[in-house]
Amino acid sequence: MSSKDALGKKDTGADKAAKPLFKKTDMPSLLNDLGSIFDLDDLEIVVVRDRKCEALVANPRAEARMIAKAGNASECKTGFAKCFPELCERCPYGGKSTQTDKKTFELSDIEGRTYVARIKEITWFDGKPAAIFIFRDVSEDKPVRDRLYNLAYVDQLTSVPNRQKLREDFFAIEESIIEGQLHGVVALFDLDNFKTVNDTYGHNTGDVVLRRLTEHLEEEDVFAGHLYRLGGDEFVLLFVDKTEGEINEDRLRKHYTDILTPALRSYTLPSIEVSCTLSIGVSMFPKHGCRFSELLRKADIALYKAKASGRNKITFFEEQYDSAQKFKDLYINMQPVLSDTGKTFGYELIDRGNNAEGNGQTVSLTDSTRTLDALGLGDINNDSHYFISYSKQLLNPMVLNNLPKDKFIVQVSIPARLTKEALLNDIKIATDLKKNNYKLALTGLHSGSSATELLAVADYCKFSPLDKNTEKKKEVISANKKVMFIATDVDQRSDFEEAQETGYHLYQGFYFNQPMVGKKTKEINPMKVNYFRLLKLSSTSDYMDFREISSIISADVALSYKLLQILNSAAVGLRNVSSIANAVAYMGEESLRKWIAVLALRGIAEDQPIELVRMSLIRARFGELLTPHFQIECNPQQVFMFGMLSLLHIALEKTKEQLLEEIHVADDIRDSFLTKTGIYSDLLRFYENYEYANWEAVSAFVDEKNLEASLVSDSYIAATKWYSDLATT
Repeated sequence: MSSKDALGKKDTGADKAAKPLFKKTDMPSLLNDLGSIFDLDDLEIVVVRDRKCEALVANPRAEARMIAKAGNASECKTGFAKCFPELCERCPYGGKSTQTDKKTFELSDIEGRTYVARIKEITWFDGKPAAIFIFRDVSEDKPVRDRLYNLAYVDQLTSVPNRQKLREDFFAIEESIIEGQLHGVVALFDLDNFKTVNDTYGHNTGDVVLRRLTEHLEEEDVFAGHLYRLGGDEFVLLFVDKTEGEINEDRLRKHYTDILTPALRSYTLPSIEVSCTLSIGVSMFPKHGCRFSELLRKADIALYKAKASGRNKITFFEEQYDSAQKFKDLYINMQPVLSDTGKTFGYELIDRGNNAEGNGQTVSLTDSTRTLDALGLGDINNDSHYFISYSKQLLNPMVLNNLPKDKFIVQVSIPARLTKEALLNDIKIATDLKKNNYKLALTGLHSGSSATELLAVADYCKFSPLDKNTEKKKEVISANKKVMFIATDVDQRSDFEEAQETGYHLYQGFYFNQPMVGKKTKEINPMKVNYFRLLKLSSTSDYMDFREISSIISADVALSYKLLQILNSAAVGLRNVSSIANAVAYMGEESLRKWIAVLALRGIAEDQPIELVRMSLIRARFGELLTPHFQIECNPQQVFMFGMLSLLHIALEKTKEQLLEEIHVADDIRDSFLTKTGIYSDLLRFYENYEYANWEAVSAFVDEKNLEASLVSDSYIAATKWYSDLATT
């Protein structure tokens, strides 16, 4: 017959009247559990038991395959598994079961079609264990999924994996590194003289150089599959070896030097006279750390040393290169904790000072006035909560009487190895905190640990970042309905979507400031057009047209009122300003330019998470306060505008290029947004590092700019208080 059967393939000639392999009476509890999905045409479902691979039951679509391929075979091994060569390796009864930790996976059948499969171990209605397999044919979806994968994980210029793929690949091996099973290097490559190529021959020629370089390196076996592009002319080689026996550091250095040395050549094109070389900075794990951000930072420090000492060489990180340690105890910042709608629930206060008890990463309040007074949190009239780590000082009568407990949630860290003694100690701490009316958050929970008594009194909980067992987390979250679970390190929209699926209630990170890949650019609604017109007028480097600005504002009563509110606020410091004319007289062009831009930003982004506005304005003020102390003279007004506009493209769901086509800014601002070599480009990276609490990278910037670390900390605090004053208008 030429017609296609239910599998979408040509009829194999199997007798349609063949006796069914399974009776409906064999599967009462399964049908109750699975309901209507058992009969869906796009699923194949098989239940298998023990190492005899007995197929207990199959749905009609899977049964048709088994009859067509293996007659009346009731064993999965001789029937169904014949169609899927990799299936036995995934099956808990297959004997090989090396990959059974992955409960959802892709595999192909013998005809080359792609399926997504899911395995779940169940209890059969006779009380004995079994495993259920659910298959869905996704062959038709594969081109679309491949396209989405490429957009998310592949650099579009060079076709090598991008930063996000590097990050995820490293996280996949992070726990093995920590456990001492793996060692290797993060090697950061930078193309010497690349700016000269771009400036002399144009960016198109520069792009050709990058593509040719990538192709050349990938021809070497050691680089193929291990090379990632960070952006611009920066690449990373992630090379991993299994740890066997004791590691000799000198031997390792020679090993990795031999691997990397073939890259030290001069690269050029026949049509140009400029040649480029590579400088390589290397950090080794676990010697220099086990975390991706730390290893990348140390490789970057080593790369800087390679360039400073003549270029075209390999330099390994040395501890004496790292000036960060002398500054790191001075920094404070606030990381947002958001709801699934993007509304701000609160902040974790991240502080490297005070020798915090617990995990050493959050504010301990050993000196309780340091952060509270500095940030003015007691004066903030909002509903936000603030996560701080436990300190004995929290039970001091003075702190108990003065700390606003409705705002603060105390974090208690659970040790990675939860011994009976450690558990009893944490239970005592939790009990004392609850007796004194504190809200309690647990951090570092492992889904398999015996922390039931702690969870019973907790209000909030964060899993350990090393815990990758998603299924077990789902079970813990489901079993503890009274606890609000917080997903951490949610910095990409994919992180957010995965956390949502797992069942988290709150999300800590910066997923809201990631642009949507492939989404249609957002249209500005009519009510916001005036704000956007004002922003364009205030961002220009040319003379401000006050007549047009006045006409826009005067035609919108609400807009006029909001601007006058800002001008009369504590953040600006003016009082009794009753007209735009008065404001111009008092403030002058540059100040008015700034405050009109602030108003426009708030108006344009009003339907976005408030954190976009908050971070943009703190960046603007933070940079403006630091600018006078830079060795290279910068324009404070441009720095303010640069910080304020730095996240606007995300609020409008546009690319940076699209935004700058619509808003004409000074060339220095434009170059700094679009390249790594603009006068403010390093300031943008500094903002990002500060927000992510990458204190070592922050300190490297501080040291390079010859700034006082206390100045940076004080400026951030001042910018935060300034925003708080502004937010009350």
